[in-house]
Amino acid sequence: MKHITSTQNKEIKRLMLLQSKSKVRRAEKQFIVEGRRELQLAQLAGYEVLNMYWCPELFSAEEFALWKQQLTPNLEPTTLTQEVYQKIAFRESTEGVIAVLRQNDDTLEHYRPAKNALIVVLESIEKPGNLGAVLRTAEATAVDAVLVTEQHTDIHNPNVIRSSVGGFFATPIFVCSNEQANAFLLKNNIPTYAAVLQKSISYTAAEFSLSTAIVLGSEAKGLSDYWLQNHITPIKIPMLGQVDSLNVSVAAAVLLYEIQRQRNV
Repeated sequence: MKHITSTQNKEIKRLMLLQSKSKVRRAEKQFIVEGRRELQLAQLAGYEVLNMYWCPELFSAEEFALWKQQLTPNLEPTTLTQEVYQKIAFRESTEGVIAVLRQNDDTLEHYRPAKNALIVVLESIEKPGNLGAVLRTAEATAVDAVLVTEQHTDIHNPNVIRSSVGGFFATPIFVCSNEQANAFLLKNNIPTYAAVLQKSISYTAAEFSLSTAIVLGSEAKGLSDYWLQNHITPIKIPMLGQVDSLNVSVAAAVLLYEIQRQRNV
């Protein structure tokens, strides 16, 4: 079993680049996942584990052997000292195991939505934590797919994975343009609702019992004119105080739970 004891090791430096540089993740089509539960969910979702790194000081040999047997019994891990492990760990509260996974190469054009599909479109989301939080809510509310349009945040950013609490692996995610997302929704006859303030109806007055897509815009600018001009139904969440909008992840949660309430879930 390979053992790494130096933070200056070339392999460790490469892992640090995968953690911190989106251009490296894109070029190599790989990303890092940290944590026992997250890796279990990744494997259940069909992601390929390329390399695994284990710190015996944080994850006992007996527990690790039992855990690994359920995932990748034939994959030989590389062991790390605690100092080296903490150099590459993204989370403050860590669990002693990190892996490099191959990125999923599924494209929107090959995706076939289910009957009465529930789709979330996220335009130009800037903060990884917000994107991860929406993915966490998407998993909790049985969203069928999330379309990330006009991408500002790398969906494989470690903070997206962390803040999704495993939700990243539970719901199909597609990165595409606004035009591609809109064409997909029109082709599949999925009515589109956008969270905006102007000329809107209350979100509780909208009809969500059939196939539905909700579109949410960036934290700073909201939705672009593209969606406002493309056959959407504008809906609003009433704001009863002085603040005029919710965080995008909170708005997504309010709308998605209303949709499931109407569907009698």
